[in-house]
Amino acid sequence: MGKQYEFVKAEQRSPEWFALRKGGITATDAAVIAGLSEYKTRFQLWAEKTGAVDEQPAGEAATRGILLEQAVADWYTLETGRKLKRSNGVVRLVEIPWAMASLDRTVVREPGLVEIKTSVSPRWSLYPVPPEFVAQVQWQMFITGAPWVDVAVLLGGLKFRCERVKADLNYQTELYQKAVQFRNLIETGWAPELVGEDSDTLAKVVPQTTEEWAQASGSIERVAALYAEKLYESKLLDQELQNLAISLKEAIGKGVGIVGAGWQATWKQNKASRKTDWRAVAEAAKVPQEIVDAHTQEVPGARVFKFKDGGAE
Repeated sequence: MGKQYEFVKAEQRSPEWFALRKGGITATDAAVIAGLSEYKTRFQLWAEKTGAVDEQPAGEAATRGILLEQAVADWYTLETGRKLKRSNGVVRLVEIPWAMASLDRTVVREPGLVEIKTSVSPRWSLYPVPPEFVAQVQWQMFITGAPWVDVAVLLGGLKFRCERVKADLNYQTELYQKAVQFRNLIETGWAPELVGEDSDTLAKVVPQTTEEWAQASGSIERVAALYAEKLYESKLLDQELQNLAISLKEAIGKGVGIVGAGWQATWKQNKASRKTDWRAVAEAAKVPQEIVDAHTQEVPGARVFKFKDGGAE
Protein backbone atom coordinates (compact mmCIF):
# COMPACT_ATOMS: atom_id res chain seq x y z
CA MET A 1 0.00 0.00 0.00
CA GLY A 2 1.12 3.56 -0.58
CA LYS A 3 2.09 5.25 2.67
CA GLN A 4 2.07 8.94 3.51
CA TYR A 5 3.91 10.26 6.52
CA GLU A 6 3.88 13.56 8.35
CA PHE A 7 6.49 15.39 10.37
CA VAL A 8 5.65 16.52 13.89
CA LYS A 9 8.16 19.07 15.13
CA ALA A 10 9.55 18.54 18.62
CA GLU A 11 13.05 19.16 19.94
CA GLN A 12 14.75 15.82 20.54
CA ARG A 13 14.60 14.69 24.18
CA SER A 14 12.19 17.52 25.08
CA PRO A 15 9.04 16.76 27.14
CA GLU A 16 6.96 17.09 23.95
CA TRP A 17 9.23 14.64 22.13
CA PHE A 18 8.99 12.05 24.93
CA ALA A 19 5.21 12.46 25.09
CA LEU A 20 4.87 11.86 21.35
CA ARG A 21 7.02 8.72 21.48
CA LYS A 22 5.24 7.23 24.51
CA GLY A 23 1.99 7.07 22.58
CA GLY A 24 3.45 5.26 19.59
CA ILE A 25 5.75 2.52 18.39
CA THR A 26 9.16 3.91 17.49
CA ALA A 27 12.14 2.36 15.72
CA THR A 28 13.76 1.55 19.07
CA ASP A 29 10.49 -0.03 20.22
CA ALA A 30 10.30 -2.14 17.05
CA ALA A 31 13.61 -3.80 17.94
CA VAL A 32 12.36 -4.52 21.47
CA ILE A 33 9.06 -5.94 20.18
CA ALA A 34 11.01 -8.20 17.82
CA GLY A 35 12.91 -9.56 20.83
CA LEU A 36 16.26 -8.20 19.65
CA SER A 37 17.11 -5.59 22.28
CA GLU A 38 19.89 -6.21 24.79
CA TYR A 39 18.60 -3.49 27.09
CA LYS A 40 14.85 -3.94 27.36
CA THR A 41 12.33 -6.80 27.20
CA ARG A 42 8.87 -6.78 25.64
CA PHE A 43 7.28 -6.84 29.10
CA GLN A 44 9.37 -3.87 30.25
CA LEU A 45 8.32 -1.91 27.16
CA TRP A 46 4.66 -2.91 27.68
CA ALA A 47 4.83 -1.75 31.30
CA GLU A 48 6.21 1.62 30.20
CA LYS A 49 3.65 2.07 27.43
CA THR A 50 0.73 1.25 29.73
CA GLY A 51 2.05 3.59 32.42
CA ALA A 52 2.56 0.77 34.92
CA VAL A 53 6.18 1.89 35.39
CA ASP A 54 8.16 4.99 34.49
CA GLU A 55 10.36 4.93 31.41
CA GLN A 56 13.96 4.01 32.17
CA PRO A 57 16.25 7.07 32.29
CA ALA A 58 19.02 7.34 29.71
CA GLY A 59 22.05 5.33 30.74
CA GLU A 60 25.74 6.02 30.23
CA ALA A 61 25.75 4.59 26.69
CA ALA A 62 22.82 6.80 25.63
CA THR A 63 24.45 9.87 27.17
CA ARG A 64 27.68 9.11 25.31
CA GLY A 65 25.73 8.82 22.07
CA ILE A 66 24.02 12.18 22.60
CA LEU A 67 27.32 13.96 23.31
CA LEU A 68 29.13 12.44 20.32
CA GLU A 69 26.27 12.46 17.79
CA GLN A 70 27.30 15.63 15.96
CA ALA A 71 30.95 14.54 15.81
CA VAL A 72 29.95 11.24 14.16
CA ALA A 73 27.68 13.13 11.73
CA ASP A 74 30.57 15.42 10.78
CA TRP A 75 32.82 12.39 10.31
CA TYR A 76 30.23 10.82 8.00
CA THR A 77 30.15 13.99 5.87
CA LEU A 78 33.96 14.05 5.78
CA GLU A 79 34.13 10.40 4.65
CA THR A 80 31.27 10.46 2.11
CA GLY A 81 30.95 14.06 1.00
CA ARG A 82 27.20 13.93 1.73
CA LYS A 83 25.60 16.85 3.55
CA LEU A 84 23.22 16.00 6.37
CA LYS A 85 20.22 17.70 7.92
CA ARG A 86 19.23 17.26 11.55
CA SER A 87 15.68 16.06 12.15
CA ASN A 88 14.11 17.76 15.17
CA GLY A 89 10.87 15.91 15.54
CA VAL A 90 9.01 12.70 14.83
CA VAL A 91 7.81 11.27 11.52
CA ARG A 92 4.66 9.17 11.64
CA LEU A 93 2.25 7.56 9.22
CA VAL A 94 -0.83 9.69 8.57
CA GLU A 95 -3.23 6.74 8.52
CA ILE A 96 -1.43 4.87 11.34
CA PRO A 97 -0.23 7.69 13.63
CA TRP A 98 1.10 5.31 16.29
CA ALA A 99 3.71 4.05 13.77
CA MET A 100 6.50 6.60 14.09
CA ALA A 101 10.24 7.15 14.14
CA SER A 102 12.75 9.75 15.28
CA LEU A 103 15.41 10.23 12.60
CA ASP A 104 18.98 11.22 13.40
CA ARG A 105 19.76 12.77 10.02
CA THR A 106 18.36 13.01 6.50
CA VAL A 107 20.69 13.28 3.49
CA VAL A 108 20.45 16.52 1.53
CA ARG A 109 19.21 15.97 -2.05
CA GLU A 110 19.22 12.17 -1.61
CA PRO A 111 16.43 9.79 -0.52
CA GLY A 112 18.42 8.00 2.18
CA LEU A 113 18.73 8.42 5.93
CA VAL A 114 21.64 8.27 8.37
CA GLU A 115 21.43 6.55 11.76
CA ILE A 116 24.23 7.51 14.16
CA LYS A 117 25.61 5.14 16.79
CA THR A 118 28.49 5.02 19.28
CA SER A 119 29.35 1.65 20.75
CA VAL A 120 32.00 -0.40 22.53
CA SER A 121 30.01 -3.61 22.08
CA PRO A 122 31.85 -6.62 20.55
CA ARG A 123 28.67 -7.35 18.56
CA TRP A 124 29.94 -4.95 15.88
CA SER A 125 32.75 -7.42 15.19
CA LEU A 126 30.17 -10.19 14.67
CA TYR A 127 27.83 -8.36 12.29
CA PRO A 128 28.13 -5.53 9.75
CA VAL A 129 25.18 -4.06 11.70
CA PRO A 130 23.84 -5.91 14.77
CA PRO A 131 20.27 -7.27 14.30
CA GLU A 132 18.67 -4.88 16.81
CA PHE A 133 19.88 -1.90 14.79
CA VAL A 134 18.86 -3.49 11.50
CA ALA A 135 15.33 -3.71 12.92
CA GLN A 136 15.50 -0.04 13.94
CA VAL A 137 16.49 1.27 10.53
CA GLN A 138 14.09 -1.06 8.69
CA TRP A 139 11.30 0.48 10.78
CA GLN A 140 12.53 3.94 9.82
CA MET A 141 12.38 2.94 6.16
CA PHE A 142 8.92 1.45 6.69
CA ILE A 143 7.70 4.82 8.00
CA THR A 144 9.43 7.08 5.44
CA GLY A 145 9.71 4.87 2.37
CA ALA A 146 13.47 5.58 2.24
CA PRO A 147 15.37 3.05 0.08
CA TRP A 148 18.43 2.87 2.35
CA VAL A 149 19.91 3.93 5.68
CA ASP A 150 23.60 4.46 6.28
CA VAL A 151 24.51 3.39 9.81
CA ALA A 152 27.42 5.58 10.88
CA VAL A 153 29.04 4.23 14.04
CA LEU A 154 31.97 5.30 16.19
CA LEU A 155 33.38 2.16 17.79
CA GLY A 156 35.65 1.69 20.78
CA GLY A 157 39.18 2.84 19.97
CA LEU A 158 37.70 5.76 18.00
CA LYS A 159 37.21 3.67 14.87
CA PHE A 160 34.63 5.04 12.42
CA ARG A 161 32.56 2.69 10.31
CA CYS A 162 29.68 3.14 7.90
CA GLU A 163 27.39 0.33 6.76
CA ARG A 164 24.46 0.67 4.36
CA VAL A 165 21.23 -1.19 5.09
CA LYS A 166 18.83 -1.45 2.15
CA ALA A 167 15.06 -1.60 2.47
CA ASP A 168 13.62 -5.09 2.98
CA LEU A 169 9.85 -4.88 2.47
CA ASN A 170 9.21 -8.40 3.75
CA TYR A 171 11.07 -7.72 6.98
CA GLN A 172 9.32 -4.37 7.37
CA THR A 173 5.94 -6.10 7.02
CA GLU A 174 6.96 -8.63 9.67
CA LEU A 175 7.98 -5.84 12.06
CA TYR A 176 4.67 -4.05 11.43
CA GLN A 177 2.63 -7.17 12.13
CA LYS A 178 4.48 -7.72 15.41
CA ALA A 179 3.90 -4.08 16.30
CA VAL A 180 0.15 -4.44 15.66
CA GLN A 181 0.04 -7.47 17.95
CA PHE A 182 1.96 -5.58 20.62
CA ARG A 183 -0.40 -2.61 20.33
CA ASN A 184 -3.29 -4.99 20.97
CA LEU A 185 -1.59 -6.10 24.18
CA ILE A 186 -1.28 -2.47 25.29
CA GLU A 187 -4.91 -1.70 24.50
CA THR A 188 -6.29 -4.83 26.19
CA GLY A 189 -3.93 -4.70 29.17
CA TRP A 190 -2.70 -8.25 28.51
CA ALA A 191 1.00 -8.48 29.30
CA PRO A 192 3.52 -10.18 26.99
CA GLU A 193 5.19 -13.40 28.08
CA LEU A 194 7.61 -12.84 30.95
CA VAL A 195 11.32 -13.70 30.91
CA GLY A 196 13.81 -13.89 33.75
CA GLU A 197 15.03 -10.32 33.27
CA ASP A 198 11.53 -9.04 34.06
CA SER A 199 11.73 -9.69 37.82
CA ASP A 200 12.29 -6.09 38.93
CA THR A 201 9.66 -4.72 36.54
CA LEU A 202 7.12 -7.34 37.62
CA ALA A 203 7.68 -6.35 41.27
CA LYS A 204 6.72 -2.77 40.34
CA VAL A 205 3.72 -3.81 38.25
CA VAL A 206 2.46 -6.30 40.86
CA PRO A 207 3.61 -5.03 44.28
CA GLN A 208 2.83 -7.04 47.41
CA THR A 209 -0.35 -5.70 49.03
CA THR A 210 -1.51 -8.63 51.22
CA GLU A 211 -0.11 -11.38 53.45
CA GLU A 212 -2.10 -14.07 51.65
CA TRP A 213 -0.60 -17.25 50.17
CA ALA A 214 -1.63 -18.31 46.66
CA GLN A 215 -2.58 -21.96 46.05
CA ALA A 216 -0.47 -23.67 43.37
CA SER A 217 -2.20 -25.11 40.32
CA GLY A 218 -1.07 -28.28 38.58
CA SER A 219 1.06 -26.42 36.05
CA ILE A 220 2.73 -24.33 38.77
CA GLU A 221 3.41 -27.52 40.74
CA ARG A 222 5.39 -28.75 37.72
CA VAL A 223 7.25 -25.44 37.49
CA ALA A 224 8.12 -25.61 41.19
CA ALA A 225 9.38 -29.19 40.87
CA LEU A 226 11.58 -28.23 37.94
CA TYR A 227 12.82 -25.14 39.80
CA ALA A 228 13.75 -27.25 42.85
CA GLU A 229 15.66 -29.66 40.61
CA LYS A 230 17.57 -26.89 38.84
CA LEU A 231 18.25 -25.12 42.14
CA TYR A 232 19.83 -28.28 43.53
CA GLU A 233 21.92 -28.69 40.38
CA SER A 234 22.97 -25.04 40.64
CA LYS A 235 24.11 -25.49 44.25
CA LEU A 236 26.19 -28.54 43.25
CA LEU A 237 27.73 -26.56 40.39
CA ASP A 238 28.49 -23.61 42.70
CA GLN A 239 30.23 -25.95 45.13
CA GLU A 240 32.26 -27.48 42.32
CA LEU A 241 33.31 -24.03 41.11
CA GLN A 242 34.32 -23.03 44.64
CA ASN A 243 36.45 -26.18 44.95
CA LEU A 244 38.17 -25.45 41.65
CA ALA A 245 38.64 -21.77 42.55
CA ILE A 246 40.32 -22.61 45.86
CA SER A 247 42.89 -24.72 44.00
CA LEU A 248 43.66 -21.77 41.71
CA LYS A 249 43.91 -19.41 44.69
CA GLU A 250 46.29 -21.82 46.41
CA ALA A 251 48.46 -21.84 43.29
CA ILE A 252 48.49 -18.02 43.19
CA GLY A 253 49.59 -17.84 46.82
CA LYS A 254 50.87 -14.37 47.80
CA GLY A 255 51.05 -13.18 44.21
CA VAL A 256 48.51 -11.26 42.14
CA GLY A 257 47.57 -13.95 39.66
CA ILE A 258 48.47 -16.94 37.55
CA VAL A 259 48.95 -17.39 33.79
CA GLY A 260 48.32 -20.55 31.82
CA ALA A 261 48.12 -21.66 28.19
CA GLY A 262 45.60 -19.14 26.86
CA TRP A 263 44.06 -18.24 30.23
CA GLN A 264 44.76 -16.23 33.34
CA ALA A 265 43.27 -15.78 36.79
CA THR A 266 43.79 -13.04 39.36
CA TRP A 267 43.28 -12.86 43.11
CA LYS A 268 43.78 -9.21 43.95
CA GLN A 269 43.38 -7.35 47.20
CA ASN A 270 40.92 -4.47 46.77
CA LYS A 271 41.95 -1.07 48.01
CA ALA A 272 40.78 -0.16 51.48
CA SER A 273 37.73 2.10 51.60
CA ARG A 274 36.58 4.66 54.14
CA LYS A 275 33.01 4.86 55.44
CA THR A 276 31.66 7.64 57.62
CA ASP A 277 29.24 6.73 60.39
CA TRP A 278 26.94 9.73 60.02
CA ARG A 279 24.72 8.59 62.87
CA ALA A 280 27.71 8.71 65.21
CA VAL A 281 28.72 12.11 63.78
CA ALA A 282 25.24 13.50 64.44
CA GLU A 283 25.30 12.19 68.00
CA ALA A 284 28.81 13.55 68.65
CA ALA A 285 27.84 16.95 67.25
CA LYS A 286 24.59 16.86 69.27
CA VAL A 287 22.49 17.51 66.17
CA PRO A 288 18.81 17.87 67.18
CA GLN A 289 16.71 14.83 66.34
CA GLU A 290 14.23 16.92 64.33
CA ILE A 291 17.03 17.97 61.96
CA VAL A 292 18.12 14.34 61.55
CA ASP A 293 14.50 13.36 60.85
CA ALA A 294 14.11 16.18 58.30
CA HIS A 295 17.04 14.80 56.31
CA THR A 296 16.08 11.14 56.59
CA GLN A 297 13.94 9.47 53.95
CA GLU A 298 12.43 6.03 53.72
CA VAL A 299 13.76 3.73 51.01
CA PRO A 300 11.29 1.06 49.83
CA GLY A 301 12.39 -2.47 50.56
CA ALA A 302 13.04 -4.86 47.69
CA ARG A 303 10.56 -7.65 46.99
CA VAL A 304 12.74 -10.73 47.56
CA PHE A 305 11.98 -14.15 46.04
CA LYS A 306 12.86 -17.23 48.11
CA PHE A 307 12.12 -20.88 47.43
CA LYS A 308 12.24 -23.82 49.79
CA ASP A 309 10.61 -27.22 50.12
CA GLY A 310 8.13 -27.73 52.96
CA GLY A 311 5.26 -25.34 52.13
CA ALA A 312 4.29 -22.01 53.68
CA GLU A 313 5.90 -20.74 56.83
